[in-house]
Amino acid sequence: MSWNNDNIPEIDISYQDSQMRSVMANISAMLDKNNFGNAGAKLRNMTAMASYNGERAVNKMAEQTTDEVRNLMRERQYRQPSYHPGVKAFDRKANNQRMVDNLKDHVKDNNHRIYTTTTNGGYNYSQAFEFGLLTRNYPAHHPFQDAANHLGLNQLNSSFDDEVNEALRKGFS
Repeated sequence: MSWNNDNIPEIDISYQDSQMRSVMANISAMLDKNNFGNAGAKLRNMTAMASYNGERAVNKMAEQTTDEVRNLMRERQYRQPSYHPGVKAFDRKANNQRMVDNLKDHVKDNNHRIYTTTTNGGYNYSQAFEFGLLTRNYPAHHPFQDAANHLGLNQLNSSFDDEVNEALRKGFS
């Protein structure tokens, strides 16, 4: 791995419901136009509730993922003797506790990007922690990959999909 920031580990979680909202808005408009009473307004309310519930399910999963990655980082980095606070080598390194502290869920619209911003000389240190360094005899720890596997984020029909589907179902019930 080169000393650039091309391989910063991150987990992306997003929820897009614009197509569903567009279809439901068209159906609601048709119901209003053809005098179906308050059916159009009711469908708009149900769509808004389903969208809200979907966003909440995604926010909950992003929070769980951030906690899982943070816990794995803590567990795996403190196994090395030089990582303990109070040891001189700890202060000279990228200050690995900052790697845990700088792990954030960066949210824009309804897209969650979970990554850490800890750098050492401009190099994002989380790359070395995730993938390891062969030239420095530094092992890979894989907190991001293991968190995604444990939570089923990279699988079809995972528990995350089930939670979003349940949230949408509750909105339309």
